[in-house]
Amino acid sequence: MSMRKITIAELKKLAEQYDLHVCRIKGSEVVQIRKMPNDKYEDISWEDFESVLQKKGLAVYKAEKSDFLKIMKNND
Repeated sequence: MSMRKITIAELKKLAEQYDLHVCRIKGSEVVQIRKMPNDKYEDISWEDFESVLQKKGLAVYKAEKSDFLKIMKNND
């Protein structure tokens, strides 16, 4: 599966389109993108999400031929 890094602006558009939320696993610094509510997660601001990605050297990638998203190590 071919994936490309996307910007936070692109992610925000997808989040609006698919009702996605950026969140953190409660009690940790692990960030995720979720659709369904879950007691294990707490919603965070886009600024906090981006800050954690930068701090950990991570980026959001999107599959070229679908809307599959994954947070992975930044390859830049």
